[in-house]
Amino acid sequence: MLASLVILAALTFFLLKVLPGGPFDADIALNPLVKEKLNEHWQVERSWFVQAGSYLQGFVKGDLGVSMARPERTVADIIGQGLANTLALNGLSLVFILAGSIFISVIAIRYRDSWIENTIDQSVIAFLSLPSLFWGPLLIYLFGFYWNLLPVAFLSSPAHYILPLLTLSLRPLASLVRLLKNSLNENFHQDYVRTAKAKGVGTWRILIHHVLKNSLIPFLSYVGPLIVSLLSGSFLVEVLFAVPGLGTEFISALNERDYTLIMGLTLFYGTLLIIVNSLIDVLLKFVDPRLREEA
Repeated sequence: MLASLVILAALTFFLLKVLPGGPFDADIALNPLVKEKLNEHWQVERSWFVQAGSYLQGFVKGDLGVSMARPERTVADIIGQGLANTLALNGLSLVFILAGSIFISVIAIRYRDSWIENTIDQSVIAFLSLPSLFWGPLLIYLFGFYWNLLPVAFLSSPAHYILPLLTLSLRPLASLVRLLKNSLNENFHQDYVRTAKAKGVGTWRILIHHVLKNSLIPFLSYVGPLIVSLLSGSFLVEVLFAVPGLGTEFISALNERDYTLIMGLTLFYGTLLIIVNSLIDVLLKFVDPRLREEA
């Protein structure tokens, strides 16, 4: 984990160095002496090896530094302030996607070869074909302006979560429905299902207690990439709906070339994703005994 974070920090530093512009290249030109002093204070003119080494020394001690664009605030303080909104939005989206995909997939398999399955299949294709950049403005226009039913900015009340949650969730939900539906359909034709039917076990009981359980392995293996997708996708959603979260802070930091904040957010996201993927691996071994035997 530590090696991965060091490599991530080095790559991020390198990419920041090759980006045009700098943290003090503002629209209003600074006095050359002031700019020189600022560059000297923040070691901007020094080689990226020296800067990376200096930053990693502080990171190992738990110090993420001070924001270059807002020197009165620390990076840890900015992350802490935006973390609650980002986790709330992503957490609700994850619950909605997991619960919704299981429910929709089971319904589709239960009513195979019916108009219900056809409607679900067509909806999945539509949601997979169109990105959040399409759904976000469309939902804002329809529910925020045309019908005037829902708020379109900030997260001040439960109603404020609906549109950003849908924008963030529709495409991943469709992906999971397709994955789980295929897995359910494959397991539904196994011998143990025929045996259960021969014993007179009802269709719903077979689906819930037998087929669904055996279909969750590929489903759970996708949860790790799903969380990565949600965290990266929330950048755009937070900007679209003016959510004061980490995604908005990251975009702002990139625009301002706030190197310390970009590094802090990158390492924070990297740590979070590494922990999540590790927990998913443990969960998969717990669910599937074959993986425990291989380990």
